[in-house]
Amino acid sequence: MEYFITGVDTDIGKTFVTRGLALAYEAKGKKAGVFKPLQSGAIKSNNGLLAPDLEAIKEFSRTVNTKCSYLLEGEVSPALAARLAGVKINIEKIKSDFKEFSRQNDITLVEGAGGLLAPAADNMLCADLIKELNIPIIIVTVPFLGRLNHTLLTIHYAKTNNIPIKGIIVNKVPDKTDDLASLNFINELQRYTDIPVIGEIQETKNVKAEIFFDALACLL
Repeated sequence: MEYFITGVDTDIGKTFVTRGLALAYEAKGKKAGVFKPLQSGAIKSNNGLLAPDLEAIKEFSRTVNTKCSYLLEGEVSPALAARLAGVKINIEKIKSDFKEFSRQNDITLVEGAGGLLAPAADNMLCADLIKELNIPIIIVTVPFLGRLNHTLLTIHYAKTNNIPIKGIIVNKVPDKTDDLASLNFINELQRYTDIPVIGEIQETKNVKAEIFFDALACLL
């Protein structure tokens, strides 16, 4: 099984959700892998560049497989980071890495960079990369004002471009709130789309596998 984790914006918890799903799958006794095709904002270390999104997974598990095809510096899109570094991104390398890596796992989660229209490489958006990998997406969103629009636009673009959608995970759901946008987000979202919400993850800094079990069950 392979799924591409995409978001409706930056800083909504794609890495948190990817990590949670991987840990939940591992807790079921299966082999999980997380593949990061393009990582900008790479961290310098004594051993070279590190992928912060993958390092976040290693903090909680040393047995979840991880792999990154391109590590790039700079808190910018992968396309711009590669251009600034003089690196030519080869989609065939990414596809080959993905295929080989997926053979090692029972489930492979591919974490994107930004949303569907984030520039992945020159003349290539993340949506184009997803189509090349030919796997369904899981959309990560948050229940805040303005994000209903972002989520519906993401769904519309995916459908228009024949990108299959497995479901939506709503992250950072407040435990207690009086905010009307947050309280009504999921009900309002489901008024306007037939894509199911497969997970509602309460806002937390603790990654516990069990809070992802319901979402994971929808993927198996």
